[in-house]
Amino acid sequence: MKKLKIIFAGTAHFSAEHLKILINSSQTVISVITQPDLPSGRGQKIIFSPVKTISIKNQIPVLQPLNLNDQIFQDKISKLNADIMIVVSYGKIIPKKILGMFPNGCINVHASLLPRWRGATPIQSSISHGDKKTGISIIKMNEKIDTGNILHSVECSISSKDTYESLSFKLMKIGVQALLEVLNKISKNTIIEKKQNEKDAILSKKIHKKDGLLNWNLKALELERLIRAFNPWPVCYFILNNQTIKVWKAEVIPISQTNASIGEIIFCSNDGIKINTSDKILNIQKIQLPGKKIIDVKSLLASKKNFFKIGMII
Repeated sequence: MKKLKIIFAGTAHFSAEHLKILINSSQTVISVITQPDLPSGRGQKIIFSPVKTISIKNQIPVLQPLNLNDQIFQDKISKLNADIMIVVSYGKIIPKKILGMFPNGCINVHASLLPRWRGATPIQSSISHGDKKTGISIIKMNEKIDTGNILHSVECSISSKDTYESLSFKLMKIGVQALLEVLNKISKNTIIEKKQNEKDAILSKKIHKKDGLLNWNLKALELERLIRAFNPWPVCYFILNNQTIKVWKAEVIPISQTNASIGEIIFCSNDGIKINTSDKILNIQKIQLPGKKIIDVKSLLASKKNFFKIGMII
């Protein structure tokens, strides 16, 4: 069995877990590509990506190109003579020239059952659209986004309580094992490629902070799913008294209130703030006021009894 020399490209925590597994595997990671360091938080301190932190700890050379089409960078990659490149949540499109540099090509670990939810936000999209299952797809990369042949896929169920964070964790555990399996087959030259069915292709949209604004004209079920899909980022919110109130947890109350306006607070109690939507009631259970910690509604009402008034439209 051939020991593969790997270049790993990734940035986020999801990719860092895959890198950890590779470092401890029978394969060899010879270099890592990650996004340039960015200032973060109020102090604008430079924060290393989770992938860079692990690479430094394990003394693996790190490359952080601003432009993947830069000739000097491409020459560096070419001279490393790697067998394969593995891409996991890197955040940039890999140019065709780099894809063609490796004898075993480039493979990508993608957090959906392709061709469903191609693109940048497959985990959030699967939750917000009410999918009952998702999974991990490992594909042979080409110059288009997530369209390459499937080398391996594993299913994962989505529970009615799953958030973006909890589902990411489930998929991470599946993904690392799937990646090792695929590399084992590539080493033995026993991998089989399967074309994606273009008829089933759906693209997940890029998410911006403004997308978290709750629209009460949607159904309570859709809003509840969105709250889970956007937890812990970008976090759903509504505006009250010119303040942005973040919503961390909610549930659907399967009753329709036809005599109330859409977006009206119809009841407040220790178990939540009940808002009328276009279909059923959304009961908000955990919130966060600007600059404060996440708290349950019971704690908020104990200190700010009249913060949410029945009949108020938000």
